[in-house]
Amino acid sequence: MVLLGKTYGGYAAGTIVQFTTSLEAALIAQGLATTSAGPVTPGAVTTDQNMGRVGIAAAGASVVVTNPKFTTESRFIAYLSNAAADGTALYITRITPAAGSVTFTLNAAATAAVAIDWQVSLLQGEFAAP
Repeated sequence: MVLLGKTYGGYAAGTIVQFTTSLEAALIAQGLATTSAGPVTPGAVTTDQNMGRVGIAAAGASVVVTNPKFTTESRFIAYLSNAAADGTALYITRITPAAGSVTFTLNAAATAAVAIDWQVSLLQGEFAAP
């Protein structure tokens, strides 16, 4: 995980995010981020990435990821990624894609902060460069 010193990929400066190891190393080398022990900053996220980690704060039961490339037809893979599972929020019950966003909903409100790893399954031609 890294703490962004500048806005990157739609994530605001000051946000703790998790990317691939190689991307995190590149951001650190360029001085755009520093290593962080986390946890991922909870709350709604706006990004242009096709995968990531999003946090839900204690008492939360859902979170929205906004990306202008998402459509109602986008397909997602997502799972809770906490090292120690929350005793109440045990799994994702619903993934709701919409035009420009996706909402991940848990089975119950979290009793502690939880993280969701997600990825959009790209179809041929989806997210193509203009």
